[in-house]
Amino acid sequence: MKRLFKKILEMVDKQQSTPSKAAAFSRFFSPTKMMTPLEKKRQNPELNILPDSTIQSFVAHIQENRCKRIVVMTGAGISTSAGIPDFRSPTTGLYSNLAKYNLPYPEAVFSINYFRKSPKPFFTLAKELYPGCFKPTLCHYFIRMLADEGLLLRCYTQNIDTLERVAGMKESFLVEAHGSFASAKCVGKHRKKAVAPPLNPSSETVPENGTENPAERLPEQDEDAASDSDSSDDYYIDESVFKACGREYTQEWVRDHVFDDRIPECSFCEGIVKPNITFFGESLPNRFHAMYPTDLGSADALIVIGTSLKVHPFAGLINKVGPKVPRLLINMEAVGVENSPHRGFDFTGETQEYRRDALFLGAADDGCKQLAIMLGLGEKLENLVKEEHAKIDALNGVKENVVESSNSTNPTQEEVLDALDKLALD
Repeated sequence: MKRLFKKILEMVDKQQSTPSKAAAFSRFFSPTKMMTPLEKKRQNPELNILPDSTIQSFVAHIQENRCKRIVVMTGAGISTSAGIPDFRSPTTGLYSNLAKYNLPYPEAVFSINYFRKSPKPFFTLAKELYPGCFKPTLCHYFIRMLADEGLLLRCYTQNIDTLERVAGMKESFLVEAHGSFASAKCVGKHRKKAVAPPLNPSSETVPENGTENPAERLPEQDEDAASDSDSSDDYYIDESVFKACGREYTQEWVRDHVFDDRIPECSFCEGIVKPNITFFGESLPNRFHAMYPTDLGSADALIVIGTSLKVHPFAGLINKVGPKVPRLLINMEAVGVENSPHRGFDFTGETQEYRRDALFLGAADDGCKQLAIMLGLGEKLENLVKEEHAKIDALNGVKENVVESSNSTNPTQEEVLDALDKLALD
């Protein structure tokens, strides 16, 4: 120790250009100030993947680097202009308008346990949300256009409305992370006993606080004794417990039951037929788990549109792209900011190593319209929306004619196709 101290004094003597040895000694031992991530970016421009957080900088990066593996993540906000409410808006959101269903908590309408015990609220709500009642938005067509232009790698959506399909997006570009109304299957009879295997948070949908819904476990009881207002935990349920036959049903078959105010029951085993929508307490589709590691790992840009980023594991996808991959959030408010060096968005450049996040505050359609214009695709997008909406209007007109001629409120797919054939011949 003495040798070390002596060596330090010798070094101070050699640097004796200062008024005193004490000053030199003090400078030798003064701690070096650590630079903040923002200061590092000012000193090293290579850390700025984007020069700022504007949508213009994001588009310039896409064009300059010829990005062709763009991944898009979407939530309910891209469908609100179609007339479908989002989930969490304070006054207009779906969860704030569920009082009429007498639910123990708003999310129960999408809880697999509550559905097992009381499926009617979901099917009542489904009647209001069912595909076929809404047109895709400009945002849906923008994402389709990215695919048509060879710029889209994949679209990951939380939405169950199938409007991406209606917009003409090929299924190969689409991952419906929370399932959809596009198909359905038998999930077994109503619950008769509470079964509670542990939740696996890495593979199941988790409510916005990242944990199970705060509710007490149900004791074992007969179905008839269970009140609709009882709460229940959300956890993975093995469908074999409920003797589900797993028989597949079409969207049209389920739709006929829903619009006739009948709970769809399996014609084979009398179990409940549920659309393949991922409820709280169910595992996400296999396609989601199989696709996202490769897709996010190879993406060269990420666009997140119209989501609160509160439901995991979907919300965590923004952290799966490379650290230098630029990310754009189009939303009514900034979300996904965790003030972490490794997780969430960093729009100010103050917390993460690279500046690569851009933010557009506004409606999904407005943000996508700006993107299209800056990419030189504005007029093409506008024409696509007009043409596709005209086709949908024409199809709806055919359906109305079929309803009038057949005296049926729900014409079959064959009847509609026949009418279209006749229209084509005329």
